[in-house]
Parts: sequence; structure tokens; C-alpha cells
Amino acid sequence: MSAAAARAAAERLLQRLNVNSAPVDVDSIARALGLRVVYEDLGSDVSALLVTSGPKIAIGIHKGHSKTRQRFSLAHEIGHFVLRHQFEAGEHVHVDSGRLISARSASASAGLDPKEVEANQFAAELLMPVKLIRMHASRFGEGPVLEHEVARLAREFAVSQQAMTIRLSTLGLA
Repeated sequence: MSAAAARAAAERLLQRLNVNSAPVDVDSIARALGLRVVYEDLGSDVSALLVTSGPKIAIGIHKGHSKTRQRFSLAHEIGHFVLRHQFEAGEHVHVDSGRLISARSASASAGLDPKEVEANQFAAELLMPVKLIRMHASRFGEGPVLEHEVARLAREFAVSQQAMTIRLSTLGLA
């Protein structure tokens, strides 16, 4: 799978669930997929966990992180689930470290793990769908989106300014 395929999977999920406004309710999306979401203190190095036990799947989100980080972590873990990044059948725990990069291997720690890149791309599309971003950004007129406009969009989509800046840049809007 590629980053583009991951973004397309998120877009299909949003269409299937008829999500067409910001901010995207990622908790409702998780519930619609049959995923249990638990907010707990996961320690200083863990942002999120994807736990599978046979047919049961749960996502743990660090309750001490900011709401925008929690939302991205949840969207990222939903990405792992939708993209079928789980391990073989059985009981497993997939841990995403505080950097939203799995620490299971050297390539993951460097941000080169394809599954982590795909989950991040999925999360960006899920939280900041290209159609909604373009629609919301169009009200600012032609040219790049300015810093105060980035902040406004970040609030409207309930994401961090950093995530919004990256998304706008990726879409050629910043």
C-alpha cells in the first residue's frame, strides 16, 4: 500500500459514514467500526495503543495529551485498523510512541516504517479531508493561507496548528 492509497481509504470511510463537516468526530467513527476507545494514562512514552484479542479490538489513547493530539492519535490507530496493519490473528498490542512513530524497529524510529507513514497519511485525511480543507480555505481568497488563517482552520478542524500547516502545505495551499 502507498500513502496515496491510505488517504484514499480514509476518504472512502468518510464517504461511507457520510461525514461532511468539520471537526470530524473520530470517536463516532471508531464506534461505527466496532472499536472500543479507552482514555488512560499510558506513560510518558506512549501516545496510543491498538490492542487485538481475537475479534475484539480496542484503542488506548493517552488521556494526559492535548485534545488535538488525542484526536490525531485516535485517527492514526483507526488508520492501522482500516489499513489492516494488525499482526497475524491472535492477541497483540501495537504501541505508538509519543512521536506517533512505532518504536519496534530502527526504520520505525526514523519515520521510515511504511505502515506508520500510511497511518499518518490516513489520519491527516480523516481529520482534515481534502474537500473540506479546500472549501474552508477558499473563503480566504487566492494565494497562500496566512498564519492567522491557519490558526483559524486548526481550531475549526480541532487539530494542531502544526498538523494544519503540514496539511495545507501538502495540498499546496500554504
